[in-house]
Amino acid sequence: MFNNSKPSVSIKKNRYADHHSDHHADHHADWTNLICSIACVFFFTAACGPIIAYHQAALDTPSRHVDNGMKFLQISKIDAAVLEFSRATELNPEYAPAYTGLGLAYGRMGDLTKGYEFIELATKKAQGYEQESAVKDARIQLDTLKKNL
Repeated sequence: MFNNSKPSVSIKKNRYADHHSDHHADHHADWTNLICSIACVFFFTAACGPIIAYHQAALDTPSRHVDNGMKFLQISKIDAAVLEFSRATELNPEYAPAYTGLGLAYGRMGDLTKGYEFIELATKKAQGYEQESAVKDARIQLDTLKKNL
């Protein structure tokens, strides 16, 4: 009668076809890995580089260094304050607040002569009411230090 079993088909394996497809798969994987590696390197370096450069430049300004110097003066870290004010003068030799800070710092270290020299320099470079007022206040502080000696 009828035979319900599936006919048996003999499939001969083509060795060349198997080898070729394995080789193609390996080749494809190599290219995929290479492209992914290059993309990762590009994205990590491109994403980090400019941001760091931007932040570094934004922090290295005369006003930022003067602000830092004033904070160091408040907590009696005079040497650190002098470094900050000095950096501000390097970045902008005409920036009066940096010289005002140096005058205060040297006055606090007991070198009133040098302190007054920096205050005089700040007076000559001061631009506008705010800077002029800060120089006057600094001179008053040095005068007070002088009286207390």
